[in-house]
Amino acid sequence: MSECSHEYVYGGLVNIFDGKSLLKVFEYWKCRRCGRVRAGYRSPGYTSPTDGLLPEPKDDGRWIILVCKKTRNVEAYYVKSGEKIIHRCRNREKELYINDEYEILSKEMEELESHYGFLLEDISPGVIDISEDPVRIIKST
Repeated sequence: MSECSHEYVYGGLVNIFDGKSLLKVFEYWKCRRCGRVRAGYRSPGYTSPTDGLLPEPKDDGRWIILVCKKTRNVEAYYVKSGEKIIHRCRNREKELYINDEYEILSKEMEELESHYGFLLEDISPGVIDISEDPVRIIKST
């Protein structure tokens, strides 16, 4: 099977807010030939389309947005079911696992406390407000 010469088209975005403060904007592009998704993010003050462009995936998986309310941090990971994410939270590394439904799990329940995972394509276009508990998602239709 030959490798696709990707032809990306814009897919959508998710804005991440902490109350009224914009933290990050995650965007994605989808290849019209093979369906592979590429993602990137921007923080306030950065408008370049290549700043924050995340590495191009080499295999099939999904982009997940991980919200850590403890540190007010938001990250994106390209994952496949069964993989683990190493997340640094308050000077401690946490191992989070991705199940077949792309939900975030942990061996210890307190590891998941204040951590939320969302599939980028599933909530785009939308807004995540991390100031609320639980985190609030506003999905545009």
